[in-house]
Amino acid sequence: MAATIRSTNDCIASIQKTQARVAASIESSKKLDNAWVDFQRQFQDVIDKAIGDVAKGLGREGRDWAKENLRPGSKLPAIGEGDDKMTKLEKFKVLGGDVSMQSIARRVRSGSFKKVVVLMGAGCSTSAGIPDFRTPGSGLYAQVEKWGLPCKESVFDLSYFNKKSPDAFYRIANDMYPRNTFVPTTAHRFVKVLQDQGLLHRCYTQNIDGLERRAGISEDRLIEAHGSFDGDGACGVCQAPCCEQKLREACTSGFSVDEIKKRLKCDKEGCPGHFKPPIVFFGENLPQRFRSNFTNDMDECDLCIVMGTSLQVAPFSSLPALVKDSCPRLLFNRELVGCFADSLLEEGEELEEGEEDSNYRDVAELGNCDDGVVKFCGLLGLQNELGGIRDGKGKGEGGGARKSGGKGGGKGGGKGGALRASVLKSRLPNARVSKGTPPRGGRMQHVKA
Repeated sequence: MAATIRSTNDCIASIQKTQARVAASIESSKKLDNAWVDFQRQFQDVIDKAIGDVAKGLGREGRDWAKENLRPGSKLPAIGEGDDKMTKLEKFKVLGGDVSMQSIARRVRSGSFKKVVVLMGAGCSTSAGIPDFRTPGSGLYAQVEKWGLPCKESVFDLSYFNKKSPDAFYRIANDMYPRNTFVPTTAHRFVKVLQDQGLLHRCYTQNIDGLERRAGISEDRLIEAHGSFDGDGACGVCQAPCCEQKLREACTSGFSVDEIKKRLKCDKEGCPGHFKPPIVFFGENLPQRFRSNFTNDMDECDLCIVMGTSLQVAPFSSLPALVKDSCPRLLFNRELVGCFADSLLEEGEELEEGEEDSNYRDVAELGNCDDGVVKFCGLLGLQNELGGIRDGKGKGEGGGARKSGGKGGGKGGGKGGALRASVLKSRLPNARVSKGTPPRGGRMQHVKA
């Protein structure tokens, strides 16, 4: 009996020693972690100081560039080829090797994503009856191609509006002004669901129709990158204010273009300009709210969802490329665009000999935006929250079904007639593009192909 007790006591003493060693190891590990964090902070301080010293040596222009692009704690813009900062294990952890919408949905449901940034374009509004800009035959730009303008974008060009003529803009303003008959689409309601679930960090929209507000997206979560028809306007030349009611009445009452110009001539003495709604024209700075938030928002984003956009207007077009390398990106659109066109293959295409299948984070659900978000909400278990049946099968820039046929079939063309392409392979070594920085000053520009 005594021998058993001694043996038991020895065992207990051994366990206690082991526990003490484990506790000491844990404490040592914590100290090591803290030391590593301190080292990283000190290293970043040294880098920031070095960047500042270099910027000083470059003079005023260099300082302006550094202030805009190399803020303390920020990363250097990626160079592109050869810029592969993530290990294979780190890439695997992003979506567990399952690069699909189902995988993203599982991680949303498990709480892995808490700061979702949504980027919206005109394709989200086509099912509400609002035409997009670039769809051949039905887009707004298709209407103006026969007007003899220098280019189709001239209709929204500030210099053309001020120095040449406001006629082109006033001619289509009646079709563009939002009506009460326009209601938010399924795509808009999806963003509201994300907000209600506490997942939406920010919604950036290129749209000027105000449907995001009507869907209930709160002002603090919404950034209208290209402005909106809602609100007071101003003279394109002198910025004299013009009330919203005056603009709306002039543009939506069926007046001739000459009558609209007469009613919206700037009333400031000596000014040759005309009034325009508070939407951003090419050549104008984007709203201060956009310029103040996009850097931090895209850096904090842990899931980027892009819907219904051609990504052809800068600086908005650069936003998907500004997220961290570890951030998955999900596209709902008629075709692959922007960084998705660089990182994914069209359905039916194959990798060339020697190319590596290295996409680890980009997923595209091609087809109608509304159909895509309905499918995604089904995977999330949020069908009831999305509510109701969508209002129509919109067509257009990100809004309509994918056409069958080979490449060159126009917007929405491409190989195969399927509405999905979420199992696509990588074309580039890093499955990403360089982090292009927006033009200085944040002016809206057309991205030429």
